[in-house]
Amino acid sequence: MLNVSNNFKVILFWNKTTWYSLGALTASLQQYTIPYMTVKGDIIPHIQKALSHDLYVIYGESARITTLKSIEERLKLIHKEISSPKVITVIGGPHASGDPQKILEMGASYVVVGEGEVTFPELILTLAANEFQHKYVKSLPGIAYRDENANLVQTPPRERIFLDDYCPFSDNKDFRLHPPIELMRGCAFRCRFCQVPYLYGNPRFRSIDSIMKIVEHYIQHFKPLKDHIDIRFIAPNSLGYMEKKRGQPNCDALNKLMKELTRYDVRVFFGTFPSEIRPEYITDKTLSLFNEVSNRQISVGFQSGSDRILSEMRRGHSVEDGLQAFDLLTSHGFTPLFDFLLGVPTETPAEQWETLSLIRELGKKARSRLHYFIPLPQTPWKASTSSPLDPDVQSEIGRLAKAEIITGSFAKQLQIASRSD
Repeated sequence: MLNVSNNFKVILFWNKTTWYSLGALTASLQQYTIPYMTVKGDIIPHIQKALSHDLYVIYGESARITTLKSIEERLKLIHKEISSPKVITVIGGPHASGDPQKILEMGASYVVVGEGEVTFPELILTLAANEFQHKYVKSLPGIAYRDENANLVQTPPRERIFLDDYCPFSDNKDFRLHPPIELMRGCAFRCRFCQVPYLYGNPRFRSIDSIMKIVEHYIQHFKPLKDHIDIRFIAPNSLGYMEKKRGQPNCDALNKLMKELTRYDVRVFFGTFPSEIRPEYITDKTLSLFNEVSNRQISVGFQSGSDRILSEMRRGHSVEDGLQAFDLLTSHGFTPLFDFLLGVPTETPAEQWETLSLIRELGKKARSRLHYFIPLPQTPWKASTSSPLDPDVQSEIGRLAKAEIITGSFAKQLQIASRSD
């Protein structure tokens, strides 16, 4: 065990976009008995107060494509308002992991690359045990920093964690966070637009025993506070839980999970955001698993109305698979919530119209959430340019939105993509 001084303060920024990961990260800090505080809004007074008590400050937050601009502004503000070598800034999350150089250029001291449950606490503890001399952390796996010549240095990756060893929620009396329960991390598919498989590899699964211990804690925590206790999950493909071979749902494991969950007086939401389902996994057999769940809406990644674009995406399913999923879901009394993606590389206006025509055809028997392609770091399309939208396509999107046939943050994503190109 490291001989750790107590002359430091960990300050984490709370952002509604990244609070799921904050739950796991703060739980990990608790597991390592590292005290921390979370801040919303203005961070400067909190940093200044810690410095006034002669403490080192480790400031951290998680970076996604949607939070980059605000992170850059906060890092600039820290450098402008506080000129102390006792402030160490650490940024993690998917965008930081995929493009640590960009985050370091924004002014971060360190980037946590990959999973942070072990790396972030170890970085803090190593600094604290060595009088905050940076030379002692430069061999830690899973970090990036700039050397004395401002060159990027990235240490070897850390071994991937075993999910059962790490709790996904924070039960600190001053900061309780109970996000959806992470069923799995990683993905067996290799879609060209998605970071998940390239950051986390093939899926690792949280065991049913581990899941149920978390559920029992959620019940204990929420029972005095709420009339209904909702249990939700995080998974890139819920019906892929515990699968032994890609594309073949493990119905025995899924059935066991459902039976365990429905023993409790809770409302179970399965196959809802943030745990969508691939269309080809939806069959009469897998839908029977949903007999006891509370949700009548199921999220499905359809992605495009063009078979050529689905192939370009490396989705591994066809438009027909999506339509069969639609028929099965509606015949079983469920409303599909389909995700579609426009603007991917090589997409033509005609193919954009194929997607919009399909969305209109599905109409209000399904809900459609429309997204615009943004190139993400560490994906095969990281250096690609979004395909422009034909003006008539943009007009049709407006009509579909007005008719309440589509939802989503399309306009915001279009704006972000224009900054990325």
